Amino acid sequence: MGRSRKKLSDQPFELDIISLDSKGMGLAEHEGKNLKVYDALPGEKVIARNLFGRSQRGKVETLEVLQSSADRVEAQCPHFGYCGACSLQHMSMDAQLARKQAILLQCLDETGHVEPASIYAPLSGPLWNYRRKARLSVRDVAAKKRVLVGFRERNGRFVADMDECHILRKELSEALPKLARLLESLECRAVIPQFEVACGDRKCAVIIRHLEDLSAADTESLRVFARETGLGILLQSAGPDSIQVLEPEDLQLEYAIEPLGLKFQFEPLDFTQVNGELNQQMVMRALDLLDPQPDDKILDLFCGLGNFTLPLATRAGYVVGVEGSEAMVERGGSNARLNNLDNVEFHSTDLYRSCDKAPWPAMDFNKILLDPPRSGAQELLPWIAASKVSHVVYISCNPETLARDAGILVNQYGFSLEGAGIINMFPHTPHSEAIALFERKADGAAS
Repeated sequence: MGRSRKKLSDQPFELDIISLDSKGMGLAEHEGKNLKVYDALPGEKVIARNLFGRSQRGKVETLEVLQSSADRVEAQCPHFGYCGACSLQHMSMDAQLARKQAILLQCLDETGHVEPASIYAPLSGPLWNYRRKARLSVRDVAAKKRVLVGFRERNGRFVADMDECHILRKELSEALPKLARLLESLECRAVIPQFEVACGDRKCAVIIRHLEDLSAADTESLRVFARETGLGILLQSAGPDSIQVLEPEDLQLEYAIEPLGLKFQFEPLDFTQVNGELNQQMVMRALDLLDPQPDDKILDLFCGLGNFTLPLATRAGYVVGVEGSEAMVERGGSNARLNNLDNVEFHSTDLYRSCDKAPWPAMDFNKILLDPPRSGAQELLPWIAASKVSHVVYISCNPETLARDAGILVNQYGFSLEGAGIINMFPHTPHSEAIALFERKADGAAS
C-alpha cells in the first residue's frame, strides 16, 4: 500500500514571510513545508489558511496581517485578491520598481555572469488605466442568471465577477458591466467564450469570439451597442483570419510616438505594446542609447509593425526591419509610407532558422536593435558577433533569457554590457520589460 498523505488542516495558522517568488507570492515555511502565500509581503507576519484542490497545492491565503511591511499599501481595486490580473497592488510602487530592478540584476549576475557598467533609472508612467490590450473571458452562469465578463480568477478555473478594472483603459473598464448586460440579452450568450480588446490612442475595439453563427437580432444588438458606446465591434467565428468588422465599417486603430510625430496603424490582433505611455518612453530611450546618425545603417530584428524601425529611420541613414510575420511586415511598409519614410525596408524571415537565403544579412549594418519574444535571441548571436556591428540595444520581456544572451555576448563574443534597466510596462504585476546596451570592445572578437 502507498503511504497516505497527511490531511491538510482547515484551521488558521501564523506564518513569517521570508521573500517573494517570481509571481509575487509570499514564501514561507510551516511544519517543514515550503508554502506560497497569496497577498503577503516579505517581513510580514500573517494568519493564513490552507487552500484545497490540486491547482492550489502548497498555497495558502492570507486572512489577516499581524505585522505589516513598510512596503504595504491599500489595494485600489475592489476585485484584488481573487482576480488574476494583478498580484502586487498591495505593494508600494517604489518597492515594486526596486524588486523588478533587483530581479534583473540578479539574473544578469547569476545566469549571465555579467554586470552592467551603468544601471538605468527605471522607466515608469501611469499606474492605473494603462492597459490597452487584453483577453477577457465570458461565462454564462445559469445559476446566477448572469453572464460574467472579466479576467480569470487567480486559480484559473473561474471568471472573476467584476464590474470594473483599474488597470484597463478607462473606457474599457467602464464598458465591462455594459458588455455583460449586452451579452445577457443575446440569443448566443452561451456560445461566446471570450473576447479581446485593443485600443489605439483614440478608439477601442472589441473582438467577440462566437462558436455559432449569430442571429440577425443579435447582430443588430451588437451594432446598436457599438453606436451607443463608441466601441468598435468585430466578430471572430474561427481563427484570426475569420475576423470581420461589424461596426463601424471604417474602424481604424492607430497610436503615435508623439515626440517624433509618427503614427502607426494596426489591426486589433496585431502585437502592440500593452502600455502606450511606456511604449513611447521605451522607444525614446532606445533611440538615446543606440544614437542613430545619418551615416548609420541599422538592423531592427523582430521588428513587428515597425515600432522601433520607423523611429530609428527618422535619424539614421537607412534601417532594415526583419520580422517572421508577413502580415506585420506589410503593416510596417504601410506605416513607413504613411509617415513618408523612404529610407527603410522590411523583410519577412523566420529568425529562429537559417537566414542565409535572405537578402538582408549581406548588408553592412553597424548597429542592431533586438526585441525578441520571451525565448530570447540566442540563435542570432553568432551572426551578430561575426558582423561589423558595434552597438546592440536589446529590449527584453524576460530577464532570464536577456541574462543568458548577455552572458554570451560579453563572455564569448567580446562585447561589454554598458548599461541595463527595467521598463515598468505592467504596474502591479510581477512582469516588466528591460533594456540593455552592448558595445563591441575595440579588441573584441568571437572566441
